[in-house]
Amino acid sequence: MSIKSTSVAEPLKNLQEDYQALVNAGFSCSIAAFINDRRYPLKQYCKPFSPHPRSEEIISVARLFCKEHGIWLDNAQHYITCQLFLYPSASFERILVMTKNNAIDYYLNDTMGRDLFKNLSASERESAAQIIKRMASLDTSLTLQPESELIEEANVKMLREIQKNSSEGWFSKFLEMYNYHIEITHRNCNSSALGFQPTVAEYIDMRYHTSGMPHIVLLLEYAENNFLDWEWMETNGIASSLERVHWLIAAFGCLSNDIFSFEKEVIDENTDANLLAVIAINEPSWQLREVIFHATTIVRRILTEYFEKIQFLRVQISNLESINIEKARGLMQHLESIERCVQASWMWQVYTKRYKRSNSIWDETQLFDTTISKAV
Repeated sequence: MSIKSTSVAEPLKNLQEDYQALVNAGFSCSIAAFINDRRYPLKQYCKPFSPHPRSEEIISVARLFCKEHGIWLDNAQHYITCQLFLYPSASFERILVMTKNNAIDYYLNDTMGRDLFKNLSASERESAAQIIKRMASLDTSLTLQPESELIEEANVKMLREIQKNSSEGWFSKFLEMYNYHIEITHRNCNSSALGFQPTVAEYIDMRYHTSGMPHIVLLLEYAENNFLDWEWMETNGIASSLERVHWLIAAFGCLSNDIFSFEKEVIDENTDANLLAVIAINEPSWQLREVIFHATTIVRRILTEYFEKIQFLRVQISNLESINIEKARGLMQHLESIERCVQASWMWQVYTKRYKRSNSIWDETQLFDTTISKAV
């Protein structure tokens, strides 16, 4: 049952004070230690992973695209690498356009995103709302409005490239998911704006969409030029299993990100649109350590179910080889891209400096002084 937004301030303040006490005490813990499935520890599971081999070249071209359209931010170097982790085997042309997609989405997030929208002036909020309205209402004709801003031009150029190299049905679904993500994410998502504080389950459902993970998962098909036949999978009893795995990898990506970005969002930006904050508000008597345990337990269970389901899918697909070996091989290829996506979700968040800070409570986001570390 949702609670009134007026009940939020005190537990959020207590959470922040508890956090500061832990920092002052020198507390830190490993996210991996909390969420690891014992059978598949993340360090071992991700060991074969490496980002796209042409990363430096792609970053250079994508940076130029961003600067031409006025969407390059100082911290872009820390997020523009995300797609290079998620789709390491994509062709140069496909990974480049997906990197542009990533840059546009993060630019929106870091200028008018769910945890920053409340800080905009009235005129900035109105301008942002109009931009988002136009971007979220694009149909497959991808027609720009006369009043469009540079960010909208960049967005349409990127979408036209994706449309050109994808199937009609897949692109329609992708555009629908992408537009919905833009519409519900780039506004004030705090409980004060919602008018209520969501339960943990309600928040997870909302976060699934605000994260953009559904269309990121869809891009796995685009990255490999391996568009799935969902009607055939439904006929052969595999569609529901794959849909569940897609949900699991999306949920793992966005909820593990809430843990990594807890300090950036809840401590620095004072937002309650974060899994740990939502848990603390729904359980106001809990200390931060209890909140951490509950949040990481949610993520660990998702990861555990993912490992179980991916093994089950391998058996299902093997059984389909006798019916249509070409489609079965395409599905096996898709499973490989799913595994790389999970590995990338973890590896990028550990790698990027986007969440790094001195005295972080997470071992994975500690920002060490390299000069000192080299001297000891």
